[in-house]
Amino acid sequence: LINARWERRTETGLGYHIGYTQSGIHFNPGTGFEMMQDYSSIGGSLRYGWISPEKSKLYSHSPEIRFMYRRFIDDGTFMNFTNFTGWRFQTKNQWIFDLNLVFNIDNLRDSLTILEDELYILPGKYIYSNLEATVTTPQSQPFYAILMTETGQYYDGERISFSLQPVWNISKHFEIGGTYNLDYVSVKERNVSMINHIAGIKALYMLDTKLSVNAYIQYNTAVHGIITNFRFRYNPKEGNDL
Repeated sequence: LINARWERRTETGLGYHIGYTQSGIHFNPGTGFEMMQDYSSIGGSLRYGWISPEKSKLYSHSPEIRFMYRRFIDDGTFMNFTNFTGWRFQTKNQWIFDLNLVFNIDNLRDSLTILEDELYILPGKYIYSNLEATVTTPQSQPFYAILMTETGQYYDGERISFSLQPVWNISKHFEIGGTYNLDYVSVKERNVSMINHIAGIKALYMLDTKLSVNAYIQYNTAVHGIITNFRFRYNPKEGNDL
């Protein structure tokens, strides 16, 4: 796995990044953070942020364009291209809104299984677009939530997705949260559709700045399965993590 990135991070003025990633045919992503193999990609973004005038109800704006272009390593053919054209703005009471128009070109060499034995995407070239929106309530409050939705085309069908992530900081030591995802995919030409629900609960306990424990449990109706994980973290000093 190769990953290189150059970027300029800033909330105001011009920000950008450009990067290159390569994941070989025999790469084994044992930790699960890299979901694909046999590709090389070039990605980049360009954004510009500014602060609103004092009398405005909005605090800041930052339109942005992002792209990702991937190729198969084994034969060098085109894999996919994705473009995000969006706008983020924040109100003076700390609500954050994100809107993105997403354009996709995908070249599927193999069938893509969405739901085993029920819904799959046939090999071929697909051009489609959709709209994404995210609302984040003020994170300075003990209780806040992130609401996301996505609607539009999905390969040769249509998709509507909804996600809710509430978080409650009960104290400086204890945080509890939840996740709920609803996905509806329909391919009218083949008369197939799917509705999937994912629900989960997570908890984080921080004894101090060095020691923390978190746990997560999730249920997925598509696979009728429960997924759990538990993590213990010890950070004795900066740059040293267990």
